[in-house]
Amino acid sequence: MAAEQKYTIADVASRNGKGGTPVWMIYKDSVYDVTSYVPEHPAGDVMLEEAGADCTKAFDESGHTSDAFTIMKKYKIGEIVEEEKRYDANGKKKRKVVSAAPDTSNRSCLRIVTCGLVG
Repeated sequence: MAAEQKYTIADVASRNGKGGTPVWMIYKDSVYDVTSYVPEHPAGDVMLEEAGADCTKAFDESGHTSDAFTIMKKYKIGEIVEEEKRYDANGKKKRKVVSAAPDTSNRSCLRIVTCGLVG
């Protein structure tokens, strides 16, 4: 079995249906080429609004049936590269880890307390 094709978010963004480019979308880090499906979709124009982007939120909020997920499988062409993925293996949005910058103010705990008591 061949390895699954990997794409960057920029790869997908360049396939937004404009200027004759294909229509690609991202749903939970999977990449779909829906170019041939847009004319068949009941709201193809809405799909074009999300072309080249992550449509996860719009897709989930629009109340698709389970049939939509079955249809999607036919159009999957790959995955987002690991370092750009936004969802974990269970399809849950990853939390962004924010690291605090080290305190470089040269103020020790004792100095802060002393200044607070004196000042």
